[in-house]
Amino acid sequence: MRVTRRQTLLGAAAALLPVPARAAPEYRLEPRQVADGVWLIEGAQESIAPANGGAICNVAMLETPEGAVVVDTGGTLRHGAALRAFADGRLGGVAASLNTHHHPDHWFGNGAFADRPIQALPGTTAAQKAGAQALSDGLYRILGSWMQGTAPLAATAAVEGGDMTIGGRGLTVMALSGHTGADLALIDQRTGTLIAGDLLFLDRAPSFPDADLAAWRAALARLGGLPVSGTIPGHGPFHRDSRAVVQTLAYLDAFAARMDAAASLGLTPAEALAAGPMPAFAHLGANPAEYRRATVQQWRAHEISALPVIGGSV
Repeated sequence: MRVTRRQTLLGAAAALLPVPARAAPEYRLEPRQVADGVWLIEGAQESIAPANGGAICNVAMLETPEGAVVVDTGGTLRHGAALRAFADGRLGGVAASLNTHHHPDHWFGNGAFADRPIQALPGTTAAQKAGAQALSDGLYRILGSWMQGTAPLAATAAVEGGDMTIGGRGLTVMALSGHTGADLALIDQRTGTLIAGDLLFLDRAPSFPDADLAAWRAALARLGGLPVSGTIPGHGPFHRDSRAVVQTLAYLDAFAARMDAAASLGLTPAEALAAGPMPAFAHLGANPAEYRRATVQQWRAHEISALPVIGGSV
């Protein structure tokens, strides 16, 4: 096809025009009320990726006359801002926020709630401060423009285990550990709803970067014995039975057995990785990627357990 002089001039002129800025990606929330005054914004059942903007954790909001109690604030400042907009527009603002633990998908939205108290267990706050820069660097590499403006803000107030009231709403706070060194879970006293943070996963493979399996099992035993009316896990759907406790414990046991067996056989980490997830759990969200990460993160502990290092001189 012959290109005319006019077409050539028009093309040259268009090349000189400014390129429109690409619209910033948006978080599209789908809040739903799962109990009286208890709202759930469910995260994607995936690993952190550009396709989900890091919005993978569950966020719970409890209505009070003084605004919402927000449990976890999302994975970026803009995610937090979208959550804050819902709380301001629908729930009368924010009374306070709580961070269940220090993994970034649960608290990198804190900046959007900085004008109100942000509470966490002391161990969580210490871990937030210690890991903020490394976590931020990693998320900027993965999420790019989703992270625009995000500067990690650690919790600003301490909370301990026990009963407390925020905005007239009674909460029972439990200071546990296992998924990390400091895991907060709470029960909304009005409805009996358990908000478990990442001590519980449902239909999504658990993550293990800071896991202590013995402590995690003990935490699951405590959560499993509670008389609750419904459960919001850190990842996965709201439910009214014990599915998350049962599935999370089964996954921990199966993963530990897989690692112990591989180490006892003298396999290499590469061979354990190549085996892929345990068949009963291969279908879970974020697998096989989560299994691979967990194998790398946990291999050394299982190898030492299976093949203990002999100390002292020969």
